[in-house]
Amino acid sequence: MFSMILSGLICGALLGFVMQRGRFCLTGGFRDMCIAKNNRMFYALLIAISVQSVGVFALIQAGLLTYEAGAFPWLGTVIGGYLFGLGIVLAGGCATGTWYRAGEGLIGSWWICPYISRHL
Repeated sequence: MFSMILSGLICGALLGFVMQRGRFCLTGGFRDMCIAKNNRMFYALLIAISVQSVGVFALIQAGLLTYEAGAFPWLGTVIGGYLFGLGIVLAGGCATGTWYRAGEGLIGSWWICPYISRHL
């Protein structure tokens, strides 16, 4: 039990350090891509999606994960995407950006963290 808590704290601290130093934020990445013509964060997002896709494929092929695709929920996807985008704009950033900005002392992000924590 203690080793699980300790490993979680270490992984969380390392992930927080990397996100803060890399300024990893989905919202900021798309903003920079459109306004400043800087594609760096977009490439980081593509790499993250690629690594995740390869990992999930490997788990499915190894038999450790089962995936059953059903009908695609078009209406729920459109409404959920709209609400997600609205929430990002109102919060001033995505969840990862909000967490590391709160750790940096940005008071505006402190107000959002309890809502994110409640819905994880």
